[in-house]
Amino acid sequence: MPKIKVFTANLGFYETAVAARSRKMALAHWGVTRNLFHEGTAKESHDPKAIEGAMRKVGMVVRRPIGSTGPFEERADAEQTLLNTLSRPRKATKPAKKPAAKLAKKKAARRKR
Repeated sequence: MPKIKVFTANLGFYETAVAARSRKMALAHWGVTRNLFHEGTAKESHDPKAIEGAMRKVGMVVRRPIGSTGPFEERADAEQTLLNTLSRPRKATKPAKKPAAKLAKKKAARRKR
């Protein structure tokens, strides 16, 4: 059985912690597609407060304000807040297609020239 580890990352205004079996699962719990471990934003934690907070419920994201030394808190809205604060790349929207009638008129106008 894989060992549960605690991972931390600074996301938004919060230091977050999550207990997971792997880095990939930790990223999934945070709702991130980028590799924060490669970027240096996330790491495995050995902080007793982070371990205590994250091990209460494996897979639940817990957080505390960056720079504080208080305990990590479970918050129902923590996951949604983190998803909103992360900058996700947006898909480019395609321009709307012009109706066929307009295209036909433009082609006819070009032919007359």
